[in-house]
Order: sequence, then C-alpha cells, then structure tokens
Amino acid sequence: MKDKRAGKTSSTVGTDNIRCPFFVAHSQNEIVCEGIIQGTRISQKFRKGEEKKFQQQCFCEAQYKKCEIYCSIQHWRWQDD
Repeated sequence: MKDKRAGKTSSTVGTDNIRCPFFVAHSQNEIVCEGIIQGTRISQKFRKGEEKKFQQQCFCEAQYKKCEIYCSIQHWRWQDD
C-alpha cells in the first residue's frame, strides 16, 4: 500500500498527480480515502488494476470534486448540527 504522505510507491500508478485532499493511499487494486467520520478510512477495491487506474486518474487526479466519496465527506464533515 502506498501512503501519499510517506512518498513510497507500490503500484505502477503513482501519486504525484493526486489532487484530492481526502486521498490517503493506494495499492495495485485499491484506493483508500479518508472516511466520513474523522479518523476512519474508506477502501475501494477493484477486480482489475485497469479499473483502479481509471478511477484514480478520473477522480483522484482530475475531477475529484465530482467523486461521490469526496462529495459525501464534504457534506457530512461540514454539515451544521
């Protein structure tokens, strides 16, 4: 697993282009994001590395504000009580 903050890579897709502030780590078939509740994590597991690469390039690297996980975190973390 590659942690963005640690600067180590364990996948062919790196993290240099990651723009999403909630991205935490990745491996060949998995993307890990911060969770809705502070201190939790959300893991997306893919059957194929190509599917994971597509997800990472489309959302983590490019249009992260359109990602459903990003939108959920934004909604629930900053919602008024």
